[in-house]
Amino acid sequence: MDNHTASLPLMLRQLNLTTMAKHWEPMGQRAITDQWRPQRYLAELCHSELINREDRRLQRLLKDAKLPTGKTLGNYEFDLVAGVTTHQIADLAQQAGWIKQGANVLIFGASGLGKTHLASAIGYGLVEQGYKVKFFAASAIVQQLQQAKQQLRLQEELLKLDKYPLLIVDDVGYVRKNEQETSVLFELIAHRYERHSMIITSNKAFEDWDELFDDSTMTIAAIDRLVHHATILHCEGESYRRKKAMEKGS
Repeated sequence: MDNHTASLPLMLRQLNLTTMAKHWEPMGQRAITDQWRPQRYLAELCHSELINREDRRLQRLLKDAKLPTGKTLGNYEFDLVAGVTTHQIADLAQQAGWIKQGANVLIFGASGLGKTHLASAIGYGLVEQGYKVKFFAASAIVQQLQQAKQQLRLQEELLKLDKYPLLIVDDVGYVRKNEQETSVLFELIAHRYERHSMIITSNKAFEDWDELFDDSTMTIAAIDRLVHHATILHCEGESYRRKKAMEKGS
């Protein structure tokens, strides 16, 4: 082995080509056996590096997104819930035009109809396309923003969330109606309006959002901003979770 070949693993690692550093030698043996041209050998090495990098990037995005485990498009049983179709959700998950426009998706329905599952399925599809997504329970993000506001850094916290083209805010119907919580929720909605997208799930229809916001003017303003560029889905039927539990128990 000549000096250049001996130092190849070190050079590849210095160039951060870790997959190539791992595979150059066994792939080189295969290239000799199969009589690859040098160009083919180099292309195969580069391909393995790119595939591995893409896989690592996807894993980082999924870890950061904190989407509920297993709630993907493939395991949602659309025949148990009316008002949504596979095509609607697949289109939102696979066609990212609405994300680029800063549009929203609003998913309404009674408890147990799989609203969180649908929101997560869309999130998983967009992560697979390389988009940064972040999932929050509504109560958690409200508490986070409330704390930031008390520390006089609410705007800084809102700007941090701008790195996510999509925020999923789950179960806004459980936000407590008080001035502190609802004001920061409104600030979030207003800040992202026509800039970045949100998926919001709620067990309360718009006509009941006066129960969320302390001020009716704020309620109207929040709804106006959310629906201006939005896909609105209404899930209907018996509890999806209860049906699944009964099936398991039978």
